[in-house]
Amino acid sequence: MWRTKIARKIVIAAFLILAATLITLLARRMNLGPVRAVPAFRASGPKTAEIQIYEYTDFACPACRAAYLQLEDMLKLYNGHIAVNFKHYPLVSIHKWSFHAAVYADCAGEQGKFGEYAALLFENQAAWGQAEKKPEDFLDYAGKLKLDLAAFETCSNKDETIKRVQLEMAEGEMKGVDATPTFFINGKRAVGTGQLLDAAKHFDNLIKKS
Repeated sequence: MWRTKIARKIVIAAFLILAATLITLLARRMNLGPVRAVPAFRASGPKTAEIQIYEYTDFACPACRAAYLQLEDMLKLYNGHIAVNFKHYPLVSIHKWSFHAAVYADCAGEQGKFGEYAALLFENQAAWGQAEKKPEDFLDYAGKLKLDLAAFETCSNKDETIKRVQLEMAEGEMKGVDATPTFFINGKRAVGTGQLLDAAKHFDNLIKKS
């Protein structure tokens, strides 16, 4: 009897693993874009924009810093026709403090300063990204932006804040994100600033067709 139960559990576990694998492969093959909405403070541009970009990024990633600047320029150039949705995907295996940076950035966003805090993180990533101990920079940036420090720290320890970043990491895994920055532009995948710029060559046509 117990052998039958164990065998049944093994079969069920194998089925669940197979189903999860197939879903992941399907998502990667079809380049399915993100389905979870980002918080309003991480969204730039109108929801009705012809060009919808979801970017999975890591604050400690040099290429992500370059992409951040490129997207800022694109938002100005295609004003009203492009929307950028910022998704966290900290590469914790190589960037020790990038998860913390993502959490703190969201806490700055809760106080209306996500963009400003993100800019400071990208600008100074070499300083805090390579620190041996937890960087004091995170609090220093909050101070520079005149945030409520008590609320900022409380937010950084909330399960809700931490889970939001974790869920985006899991979503990225499901969609086959394995490098940053990775973009989904109207559902189509682009990896790195080079592919982002290649995709941008078609933005005018996408706008004309709409």
